[in-house]
Amino acid sequence: MRIFKILLVLCLGTLVLWGAEFCLQASRNAAFPAEITARAERERGAMQLEFATREKNLEQEFAGKKHLATGKTIYDRIYNSPNQSIEDMIRHISREALPENWSCDVKVDEFTHFVLLIYQPTTAVPVEAAAVVPILLPILKYCGGYLSDVAVFDKTRKSSLFFDKDVLAEIRQRENISAISAERAKKQGVQFTRYNSITVPCQESQGHFFVKIEIGGRDGVVPCVALLDTGASVTMISTEAAEKSDGASLASAPQRTFDTANGRLLCPVVRRDVLVQGYRRNIEVAVNRSGTWNLLGVNFFEGLDYVVDSQNSCIHFWEKNPAAAK
Repeated sequence: MRIFKILLVLCLGTLVLWGAEFCLQASRNAAFPAEITARAERERGAMQLEFATREKNLEQEFAGKKHLATGKTIYDRIYNSPNQSIEDMIRHISREALPENWSCDVKVDEFTHFVLLIYQPTTAVPVEAAAVVPILLPILKYCGGYLSDVAVFDKTRKSSLFFDKDVLAEIRQRENISAISAERAKKQGVQFTRYNSITVPCQESQGHFFVKIEIGGRDGVVPCVALLDTGASVTMISTEAAEKSDGASLASAPQRTFDTANGRLLCPVVRRDVLVQGYRRNIEVAVNRSGTWNLLGVNFFEGLDYVVDSQNSCIHFWEKNPAAAK
């Protein structure tokens, strides 16, 4: 009887343990789908993030390397591109090699004579020949077989250095420049004036610059002096200069109102040739009916770049070249 009771207690205890285990397992099983779902969501989120990251990296890599489709180097890319000339190739390669804010252009003489013109910015200090060598090396690596000469211009667009074919060959071979060649480049730079800016001497008075100009029309050319005013939109000439150069056109000229330092003026507007240091522009000019003074405005400089050199009392100006922009 006692053994029976012991067995019964053991059976009941086993049943209780089984029941507890069953309840615990049932509880675990109930939570398991939610845990699986949460884990799956986490894994899916991680995969989406990884996919987005890889996609972004691939897009960046594609954007950075798509230009390599036509070649590994800029030389190959330009050479293999349609409608590209040797002139374009030299210009593009030079732009990549030049420092920031520097610009360049390429001139072709006698069909096969390529001259690279390098322009320093208007704020730069004139550069020495030895400092130009590191800039020229990558250009000469790809274009040395085509380039005949290289000229470097200072901030006033005056040639300061000129590297002829022999000096360029020395730079390619030595990756440097000798003192003799550097001095030669400097002397030849002063002599190479073909693409220099035009320098206009000025008379300075009380902080104002006055320039000698000529007004040309059907009746002749009239020399006079004009105030340089880069804040004035239109060049203004005296009635005397307008009448002497072409009096007939003055009678039928349309009139326009201008704001000046002396107030609002109603002026006839005519076309005249304006010559400054031999450089001729045919532009609209306002006729100053109320005074004898002349004013050189910015419409004379349209299509030109210029630098006012206060220290030397002069103006340097030259024609803009869209191809020279970096």
